[in-house]
Amino acid sequence: MYFKLQNLSMDLGDTPIENIFINDFMPMADGNFVKVYLMGYKLAKESMGLKSFDSNLIADLLGLIESDVLRAWDYWEKNGVIKKVFVGDEKNFSIQFVNLKELYIKNIYSVPEKDTRRNQNSILDDPKIANLLSQADKLMGARLTIAQKQDIANWRDIYNMPVELIIEAFNYSINVKEINSLSYIEAIVRNWSEKNIRTMEDVEKSYIEYDEKYYRFMKIKNRIGIGFKPYTKVDFDIVNDWFEKYNFDIDVVYAACDKCINISNPNLGYVNRILMNWQEKGIKNLEDIKTKDVKPKSSVQKTKFHNFKQLSDDYSEDDLEDLARKKREDFLKTLGE
Repeated sequence: MYFKLQNLSMDLGDTPIENIFINDFMPMADGNFVKVYLMGYKLAKESMGLKSFDSNLIADLLGLIESDVLRAWDYWEKNGVIKKVFVGDEKNFSIQFVNLKELYIKNIYSVPEKDTRRNQNSILDDPKIANLLSQADKLMGARLTIAQKQDIANWRDIYNMPVELIIEAFNYSINVKEINSLSYIEAIVRNWSEKNIRTMEDVEKSYIEYDEKYYRFMKIKNRIGIGFKPYTKVDFDIVNDWFEKYNFDIDVVYAACDKCINISNPNLGYVNRILMNWQEKGIKNLEDIKTKDVKPKSSVQKTKFHNFKQLSDDYSEDDLEDLARKKREDFLKTLGE
């Protein structure tokens, strides 16, 4: 007699996931990163620990590319939920899943309170990151948690993305697309990273084909000289109204933008006032600016100089010389000479 369990032809097993992961780490993470973690965790449970790690295996199972899987492990490592165990070179590593219950207990009972505060504030030591988090918190309505801020701060390294472009991703998502989801914003950053978009010029070029309004808006901001300044949904709508409501030609808008060179604080409001003034005058193209945007001639108060000029026009040169000699003689008589 012997005891034997039937081998299942289908995977009907269970993979227990700690609630700490679900509650504290999963909500703020990119969906693909969550899928990579769960699939890797399942494989680790089934094999009682994988002896070697192959990123292509998980990529194939999830329908992702290998670079997505590698970024996922970078992300989870930065958040402390996995450890990379290197064997030989930096490309050959295995994944060790951290016991989150033990990690949670260590963080509460082993780390002094002052150290915990220092760890939470360490992300603010870099001025660029501090500015990024300040802008992000403002755009998100001041509702970001410490964990979310740490996640956002990691985007610079995970995606090799300049801080200025991450801020632009927040602006684009919230003020243009009216979507205030962190996962959507991170997807924008990830997409730019995959397409090797690293400058504002690259961002503009990427939107030429499929987001004409945004591309036009960015061109105008750069024309004014405020390319990296934050903007609002109101700013975006004002610029679109110039073309869709008032039907201004792009060259006319550029001409109004160029007038900002004469002021110390270039801004969209100044350009809008110029265009609204031109709208009242019926200006629609560059030729209209030359003919209709003409300052009225100032009326100059006449002085003795003007009166003298008018009188001098009625006399010849000899007559004027005789008048001058007579006045000189009369002046000398008053002196008794």
